[in-house]
Amino acid sequence: MNIDFTTLRNQLVLDFDLKDLTTEDQEEMLLEVAKTIQKQFLLDIYDLLGDEKFQALKASVSMGEEFYATTLKHLVPNYEEVFKRAREKVVNAFKNAPTDVVQ
Repeated sequence: MNIDFTTLRNQLVLDFDLKDLTTEDQEEMLLEVAKTIQKQFLLDIYDLLGDEKFQALKASVSMGEEFYATTLKHLVPNYEEVFKRAREKVVNAFKNAPTDVVQ
């Protein structure tokens, strides 16, 4: 199983109702959404691994992207499912947010 980022991007445009925005505005919004999903993913990974293993994963970042990816796959074989759940949490939080927020 591999994450298809084109499909993911297109689905996020629909999930967050960004289709009517300019391409530039879409990209800006998607970048913020991606950051939020990444944070949720890392929080979920931390909860799964605990502090010691998470710190080992974090340290693997400095050894290069390939080493990090290998370490992630080793420590969390179902990382793609964890990512999907993190994405769902963010999308659901958006969809369930109050619409009458004062600006």
